[in-house]
Amino acid sequence: MEHIAKKISEQRHLFGKRSNYTARIIANLEAKGKVFTRQQVYNVVSGRYFNMDVAEAFFEELEAEKKRRADLETLANAIQTPA
Repeated sequence: MEHIAKKISEQRHLFGKRSNYTARIIANLEAKGKVFTRQQVYNVVSGRYFNMDVAEAFFEELEAEKKRRADLETLANAIQTPA
């Protein structure tokens, strides 16, 4: 489990500084019928505690964020006008 916590710690910067990733993780968990507070999620993401449900939701949201950014990049490249 320590290796999972380490991966979370190493990858949380991928969300960006002003990201609402904790809210997105909480929404992900609520959709599965699980209730966590923002502080509980933050404590797991920051490495203070470990919870497998939060870790799973973190990686799901991280993949969604990577896909969103890739889609945005594709869209930006598609609408560029040639010089």
